[in-house]
Amino acid sequence: MSNRARPLLQALATLVALAAIGGALWWATQVPSPASVDGDLSEPAVLAAVDDAGPTVESVVVEPSPSPSGTAEPADLPTPRPTPSPAPTATPIPEPIPFVELIERPDLDADLSSPMPECSLTSGADTDEGAAVETMTGTVIVRCIETWERVEVVAAAPGRIVHVVDQPAQPALLNEIVLDGAVPSLDGTFSWRTQGVLGPHVVVDHGPRAGRRSVQTVYAGLSAIESTVAVGAEIDAGQVLGVVDGPAAELRFGLWMENVRQDGARVVLDGPDETIQRQAAEALGPIIASPTDPLCPLSLGSTRLPGANRAYRNGVHQGIDFGCGASERFGHAIADGTVVYLVDDYRDPTVPEREALLQNAAIAGDTPHWTLLMLYGNVVVIDHGEVAGVGRLYTIAAHLEQVDDAIELGGRVVQGQVLGELGNRGTNASAEGRRGAEDPSLHLHWELFIDGWYLGAGQTPAVVEELVVAALCGAAETPGCPVG
Repeated sequence: MSNRARPLLQALATLVALAAIGGALWWATQVPSPASVDGDLSEPAVLAAVDDAGPTVESVVVEPSPSPSGTAEPADLPTPRPTPSPAPTATPIPEPIPFVELIERPDLDADLSSPMPECSLTSGADTDEGAAVETMTGTVIVRCIETWERVEVVAAAPGRIVHVVDQPAQPALLNEIVLDGAVPSLDGTFSWRTQGVLGPHVVVDHGPRAGRRSVQTVYAGLSAIESTVAVGAEIDAGQVLGVVDGPAAELRFGLWMENVRQDGARVVLDGPDETIQRQAAEALGPIIASPTDPLCPLSLGSTRLPGANRAYRNGVHQGIDFGCGASERFGHAIADGTVVYLVDDYRDPTVPEREALLQNAAIAGDTPHWTLLMLYGNVVVIDHGEVAGVGRLYTIAAHLEQVDDAIELGGRVVQGQVLGELGNRGTNASAEGRRGAEDPSLHLHWELFIDGWYLGAGQTPAVVEELVVAALCGAAETPGCPVG
């Protein structure tokens, strides 16, 4: 080799060495470390590729690229972007609604305050069941927006307790009402059966108020009733009546003004004409049993029959009084049926308390529904269902000294079954503390309702007597019926 060629060869070798070093450094920056690739590098690598258009993740296969030597080398691996988690949707907080707007009576803003003052209020009729309960019972479901564990329920205005019932709610009754058409149109028509859906409830009589002769408010669906709440007790606005449980505490509030429920329903409808009532009575005659004890006979005196005047409460007698004159006498079911309203723990008010409530009834011009229930004392209301040629039949056994242990709300009864011992609960004598043998006026007050009207409604005393005889003096052979 010439001296001239040797320097050229040395320079070329230096360039090759530098190129090799540079290539090695470049390769080292491109190949991932073994810890970053799972499995055998000779197999395809499965990666999560995130499309730039959104968070959809797809599985893709990246084939290894061959090296210049023919050995499979790992391919360039893209770095996957994490899939974003959707932000949780915040539960909207309902807008509070003023109480008087919830019950659709803004004109009463100066007369009624909220029965749940701790709460911001909204409507609770946002389910099919809630809407059905409102429609059938004539109440408005008022819901507490806050999630308190328990919420106190207070009187919406000053007044006097007129009715207290601690019977638990019976959801089965609601289902049966809808299924068998006990309230066919669910249009707010009053039905005794719907009373059993109220659950524990307290009723306050406010007397004449808000330009009306009678105002009564109902607080239903209570979880517990205050121990001091009793029939006849005078209360102030804001006084605690009971509690409802949370976290979405609901109260079924009802407003009655001049014996008309806030949905327009009346308890006692005007009876049909004499012909229809006579047909119903004659259809019942062959199939019903006697409601009374053999020692508590029927008396056909007009003061004991439907339609008799009751001046002390400015009302009309709707039933039949079977006089006993002694204790240990019992009332019976006239036919099979379901117990749809029950008071079995009645506590009489004092005589002055009772008189105060009756004075309010006299001012009302017609005995308010809840005042009448107060006067029933211990009472059993039975739905006997649809009776051919009659209609929907209900019976009411009132003034019971005590209800038989086998009788329960929502339970079935059979014809002839004992309902309870006859007495005088709800009467003035009972308020005076005279019971049993001390009260010669012991009696069964018994009513027969058909499609919302009572037998004898609007008829003359002579026609009423004929209707009663036709219904009770057939197969029933009720004691006291005329002979021959």
